[in-house]
Amino acid sequence: MLAPVLLQDILNDLPDHHISNTEPARLAGIAISAITADSRQVQPGTMFVAISGNQVDGHRFIPKAIAGGASAVAGTKNLEQLAEQGVNLPPGVPYAQCNDGRLTLARLSAALHRHPSRSMTVLGITGTDGKTSTCTILESILAAANGPQSVGVITTISARIRGEELDTGFHVTTPEAPDVQRYLAQMRDSGCTFAILESTSHGLDQKRVAAVDYDVAAVTNITHEHLDYHGSLEAYKEAKALLFRVLFHSQPKPGIPCLAVLNQDDTGSYDFLASVITNELSAPSAQPINHPISVRSYALGKPSADVWAEKISYRPDATWFEIQWWGGPAFPVETRLIGDFNVSNILCAATIALGLGISPTAIATGVGQLHGVLGRMQRMDAGQNFLALVDFAHSPGSLERALHTLRPLVAPGGRLIAVFGSAGLRDKAKRRLMGQVSGRLADFTIITAEDPRTEELDAINREIAAGVEQHAAKEQYRIVADRTEAIFAAAQMAQPGDVVASFGKGHERSMCFGEIETPWNEQEVMMEALRTSIRSTNK
Repeated sequence: MLAPVLLQDILNDLPDHHISNTEPARLAGIAISAITADSRQVQPGTMFVAISGNQVDGHRFIPKAIAGGASAVAGTKNLEQLAEQGVNLPPGVPYAQCNDGRLTLARLSAALHRHPSRSMTVLGITGTDGKTSTCTILESILAAANGPQSVGVITTISARIRGEELDTGFHVTTPEAPDVQRYLAQMRDSGCTFAILESTSHGLDQKRVAAVDYDVAAVTNITHEHLDYHGSLEAYKEAKALLFRVLFHSQPKPGIPCLAVLNQDDTGSYDFLASVITNELSAPSAQPINHPISVRSYALGKPSADVWAEKISYRPDATWFEIQWWGGPAFPVETRLIGDFNVSNILCAATIALGLGISPTAIATGVGQLHGVLGRMQRMDAGQNFLALVDFAHSPGSLERALHTLRPLVAPGGRLIAVFGSAGLRDKAKRRLMGQVSGRLADFTIITAEDPRTEELDAINREIAAGVEQHAAKEQYRIVADRTEAIFAAAQMAQPGDVVASFGKGHERSMCFGEIETPWNEQEVMMEALRTSIRSTNK
C-alpha cells in the first residue's frame, strides 16, 4: 500500500503551476495517495489530472472526480474557463493550473512514488520492430550477470519483477504514466537495480515516460508504422527521438554510465538519430545536459560499428555467431531465436550490456538461456510434419523480414504459407503494402481478420488482396474472414516440408470487433489447428 504524500510536496515537482480555489496554508494538510487522469478510478485521497485529448476533454469529468472523493485537481484551464464550461469546483478543493496536462500527470506520478527511476539503472528501448524481443534478451543477460532478482522489465506484453510475471492487461503500447511509475516503484522496493522499459512512440509522444530518468536509450529500427497516429514518417521519427532527448536531461546517477545505442544497419533511424544527438549535444539548450553521453552503434558484419556480428551460422535448431566489439576480443554466442533480425536484436542488447560493463561471458550465457519470446517467431509443435510459427509482424517491413527469415526453412518443393490481416482504424496505406510483400515472398497467402474495429472487414481484406495480386496469381491466395478458420485452413493445406506462419497478433490476448474486445489466443488456436490437421492426416 502506497504511503500518502503531502500535496505540497508533490507540487514542488511541478515547476509551472498556479494554485487556486483554496488557501495555500491548506496544502500542507492534504495527503495524496493516488494520481489518475481517469475519473472512474478516483477515490478519496486521489489527485485528478484533467487532460484535453483529441476527442475528449478531461476537464468535463472534474465534477465526477470530485464526487468520487478527489482531494485535489489539476488542469490546463483556469477557473473562469471551467465555469464557462459549466464546471464549478467546490470551495476548498485545490486546483493546480498547469501548462501541459500529460506532463503534469507524469511528473506528479513520479513525485508520488518518490522518483523510483532515480534509484535504478533505467534502460529504454524504442523502434518499430524488435523492441519486446530486445527487452527480453537484455533481461536475460542482466539476470545472468547479476541474478534475476536484479531486473524488472515493462514491455507491451507484460511487466516482470525479479522474474515474476504481473497481470497488467497491456495491449500494444507503453502504459500510462501512473502505471509506469507504480511498476518502477515496485521494482525499486523489491530491490531491483535495473529497470528495462519498452518505450513506444505513443508512450513517448504522450509523455507517459516523460518523468523517467533514463540511463540508456537504444533503438532497433524505424520503418513504416503508426502513421495513422503520427501523420507522417517524419513525425514518427521525431517521437522516437524523444527517448534520446529525455536521456540528455535525466537526473545524473553516480557510477552509472549514460549511453545512446544506434543501429548502423538501419538507414531509417541511424543518420536521423545521430544528427539529433549531435545537434542536442552541441546546441545551446534551455535545459542543461546533466552528464556526458557515450554513443555506440551495432550492425551485422560492419566493422565500422562499435559492435558487429561475424561468422553467422544459421542452423535448424540454433543460430551461432561471434560478437566483435570495441573493448576486447570477439566472443561466441548461440541462440535459439530465429533470423538475422534477432541477431540484430541480440547485438542491440549486447551493445547496451557491454556499455554497462557486463562481461562477454554473462552476455553469451544470457543469450543462450533464452528459449524464445512470446509471439515472436514462436515455434508451435503439436507433432505435425511441417514447421508452424506465430509471429507479431504487423507492418510491411516486419512482414518482409519475417518471410525472408522463414524462406530458408522451407524444404525443397515445399511452400511458405502466410496468414495475416491488417487492423482497422489504423494506418491504411500498409494494407496494400503488406499484400504486396506476401504476394512477392510467400507461396500462398490467407488474408483474414486482425482487429477490424469499426471498419468493414471485407473492405480491409480487399485492399490487402489488391496488393497480393500485384505479385501473385489469384489461385495463390484466399480470403478467409474468420481468423480461426483461416489458421485451420493453413494447417489443413500444409504438407511435409511446408512452413505455416500466422502474423499480426503474436502475444495479444484480445481481438477488437466493433468497439468490443473479444478474448483471443493465437497460440491456442494454432495448436488446435495443428492437432486437427494431424487427426485428419491419420484417418
